[in-house]
Amino acid sequence: MTSLTQDLQRLRQATPSDQPAAARQVYRNAVLYLLQHDPFYGHVLSRVTVTVANQRAPLGLVPTERDWQLALGPDALAQTTWTGPQWLAMLRHTVLHLLWRHPERYATALRTSTQAGLVRWATDAAVNDYLTDLPASAVTSAKLATALSEPVLPRQDSAVYLRQLRQWQTQQQATTRDRQLGGPTSTDSAVTQDGHTGWRGATDQAATNREQWRSQLFQAVSTDLSTKQRGTLSGSIQAALTPTAAQHPLDWQSLLKRGLGQVPTGRQAAYGRFNRRQPVRMDLPGEIVQTWRQVAVFVDESGSMGNREISYLLGQMATLLAVYPAQVTVYPFDTVVDPANSFALEKRPQRLQRTGGGGTRFQAVFDALPRLFAGRPNQIVVILTDGYGEERLRPTLPVTVLWLLTSPVSQFSVKQAPGTVVSLTTDPQWQALRRDE
Repeated sequence: MTSLTQDLQRLRQATPSDQPAAARQVYRNAVLYLLQHDPFYGHVLSRVTVTVANQRAPLGLVPTERDWQLALGPDALAQTTWTGPQWLAMLRHTVLHLLWRHPERYATALRTSTQAGLVRWATDAAVNDYLTDLPASAVTSAKLATALSEPVLPRQDSAVYLRQLRQWQTQQQATTRDRQLGGPTSTDSAVTQDGHTGWRGATDQAATNREQWRSQLFQAVSTDLSTKQRGTLSGSIQAALTPTAAQHPLDWQSLLKRGLGQVPTGRQAAYGRFNRRQPVRMDLPGEIVQTWRQVAVFVDESGSMGNREISYLLGQMATLLAVYPAQVTVYPFDTVVDPANSFALEKRPQRLQRTGGGGTRFQAVFDALPRLFAGRPNQIVVILTDGYGEERLRPTLPVTVLWLLTSPVSQFSVKQAPGTVVSLTTDPQWQALRRDE
């Protein structure tokens, strides 16, 4: 450990031309130490490609066409006062960001100036609660509690912290738009200890390639660890390393029948059916009940909903079209519904182009229904969401609503929600995809 501290000191004394080589040496020695004393982190870092870049942060994850790489900033690292143990803590910090898919989950929200600071604090607090020997200014749940002046539970998922931070921000804006308490919107040293800027590029066409690489990386690391080594990891890390393989996709037909029942929208003539009133008249058609003529799917585009997660859900929704002759239209929403970017869901999965990324307001969905359905009652409304929004809603049309949550039903913010509430947290394929604790 003393040698790592000395390595950092030599980096600080190196000339600008020698700093890149010195930074690589600091990194190599840290990985060797972790391989011996903390194999999980050592195995991950030994498999990640390292680059040297001129950047503000000492280290950070950056996307490529096929993987995530670790970028070192020699000059930024030289300007820190980190000791050897703190350097190791920040390397572990970066690994946990990758394990819990923070770059992909929050890529869109980081592009919004009002949300970027909140995302940085939420993701860093979720990671740092599992680490020791952190730099003094590192963000933890205890630091959040002090900044927000309210209780903050330790070791929660980043989405939980982000929801609490958004509520705090709303309260601050309601009282004064100038006072920020030096909190999540500030740009102090806690924000620049590890870079989040590279995360913004996580929504490009190569997102699937990177997720496949990430999944294979942690599967390989998990295989390399002994039972004893795995036993030293926290439960949340072990859970993320042990995804449950999906045996069957979600059975949407059974799910919707059980949750909603058949919703008739009229009758149509059918020559394959006897006319019940005049069964001897073979020239007269019978009737069949038409159901689910129009389905409106509203996709929550808040920062805690990742593109891969939403694309997975829409792919599952597309299976409706193989069973029911439904017209399925997808509408993105956050605090408002965005009809201009709506699209018809086809029988094949489509890539979602996100347009939102702010907060979540469910009432916006219900306010938009009279305009979207134009007087056609008894339609189906499916809301894909993480479940974090307001508590009270005012229904506007007699529609059948299915809430499809990516969080447990117990965490759903709406009290007495209209319709049926279903959680995906028991779906093995969803768990394997998201890797949340």
